[in-house]
Amino acid sequence: MDDYNVIKNRLLAAVDTLGGLVKKKENQFAAELLAETARRLRQETFTLVILGEFKRGKSTFINALLCAGILPTAIIPLTAIPTIIQYGPQPTARVIFLDGTERTVDLKEIPEYVTERNNPRNQKKVREVYITYPSAFLEQGVILVDTPGVGSAHQHNTEAAYGYLPHADAAVFMISVDAPLSKVELDYLKDICTYVKKLFFVLNKIDVASPDDLAEAVEFTTRVLRENLNDGEVKLFPLSARLALEGKLAGNRQKVEESGMARFEQLLNDFIHQSKGRLILEVTARRSLRVINELELGLQLWRRAMESGARELEDKISRFKTELKKLEEEREDSIYLLYREVDRLGKTAEEDVAAFRESILPSLLEQLENYAGEQFRAGLSNKELAQRLNNFIRQTIQQTLDHWRFQEKEKIRGQFEAVALRFFGRIEEVVDRMMAISAEIFEVSFEKTISREYILGDQRFYFHFEEHPTFIPSLESLGVTSLIPRALLHGHIMKNAREKMIELLDRNCGRVRYDLVEGLKEGVRSVAGDLRLRADAVSRSLQTALERAAEQRGASEAERAAATAAWEMEYQELQELKKTFAPLVSD
Repeated sequence: MDDYNVIKNRLLAAVDTLGGLVKKKENQFAAELLAETARRLRQETFTLVILGEFKRGKSTFINALLCAGILPTAIIPLTAIPTIIQYGPQPTARVIFLDGTERTVDLKEIPEYVTERNNPRNQKKVREVYITYPSAFLEQGVILVDTPGVGSAHQHNTEAAYGYLPHADAAVFMISVDAPLSKVELDYLKDICTYVKKLFFVLNKIDVASPDDLAEAVEFTTRVLRENLNDGEVKLFPLSARLALEGKLAGNRQKVEESGMARFEQLLNDFIHQSKGRLILEVTARRSLRVINELELGLQLWRRAMESGARELEDKISRFKTELKKLEEEREDSIYLLYREVDRLGKTAEEDVAAFRESILPSLLEQLENYAGEQFRAGLSNKELAQRLNNFIRQTIQQTLDHWRFQEKEKIRGQFEAVALRFFGRIEEVVDRMMAISAEIFEVSFEKTISREYILGDQRFYFHFEEHPTFIPSLESLGVTSLIPRALLHGHIMKNAREKMIELLDRNCGRVRYDLVEGLKEGVRSVAGDLRLRADAVSRSLQTALERAAEQRGASEAERAAATAAWEMEYQELQELKKTFAPLVSD
């Protein structure tokens, strides 16, 4: 660990030095990228999402990791709202509501917002809860996410759990020794594997099983996991989160040892520091080397321009500008095509929404018919009947649309990411040719480096999309009149109810369609801006180097000597920085 921290601190110092150099060159793109890189390296955040079916002990497990009873636990399925926990010098809690408003609450008040008991079906309209806590585990840069369990009676819990999959650097999949793996769990696991590359499997509640039963449970669970992961690598960690928490709070080392938690925590810590940390170090080095190569080319152009004859330099600058104009036109052509590609994605989203509406409507109307028939036979009053039908229509549409909306959002996000990556690749090719042509015209060396890490690191492109449910209520509630004869009342109510269900479905499908398309438009504007900034930064840097050389060629001998000495100092500084970063880049 000491070696790692030494390397990390050395890189931070080198990145800060390099950032100062690019600021002098007024390269905004490189300056912002290096600043973001240094932030990531300093913070080294790592998002660990705790996943699993309801009542597998996820909240108790997190409490054990933090050595504190922060999250509520109970016999019934409890966690209903995603809860994000990260390091802070003082314990704090913020409740984020669906409309974007926030409320600071005491940690003791958290159950009022995150539990199904105190916030049934999320009636309080909570999106998520953020907690900070002075835990040594979190101080490493770990961000913990406690998700609602899938498979409970509450559909909105399942949707919230799925919603955090794309954000996970790694995940802990919780299984319980007192309940065999269910089909819901295995289906959920397959979905998890499409998003999360590193999974830790925990078999919780070993304190309720005898040694023989535990051995059988470990063997059975491991075999089932391997079969469902196509014989993938499965390392199962049996432990008792309850014993670990009790032992830590009481200072009882024996109980902590019996819980099996210490072994798992050691493995988790090793992974966080070695695997994730090394990845961030390499991304930092690759990005920095790319910046160095671009700065180095500018210095080489300046030196060669200072050495060239006046007519030769004029000819070379003319050729350089001609080629540069062609490449800038190619860049704009690529950006135009990018917009057309995203327009196509928008049309796809609109078509998907329309197809979903047509496919789901018959089923929804059938569900309504069946439910209404049951309510009619119950002999309810007109007012109560109308209220129940209104609630059924609203809940059915909201649950159906929320589930589909999540799947469609992730589909469009994936397509948008693929398009953005492709066009960043195109622009990077333009930049590479810009540098290669410059090197060829002025007869200097140019070292090409891998570009993907320079532009993207390990981040993903996400277009903006509202994460909260987009349900739009009916303009008016379904009414029932007492003036119609009882024999005709059923048909009248069903006609109104069907019309109301169609109206609500159309209104909410329209909202989802609008959010998807607007999210794509916002995303493409951001990507196009980054593409222009990327190419312009390199173009301006090279042109500035040549302009400076043209001006300084006519300076006095002393001024030329001072400029050359400054060049030598800057060039040597880049070579030293290169020695810092190069050993960390694997082939």
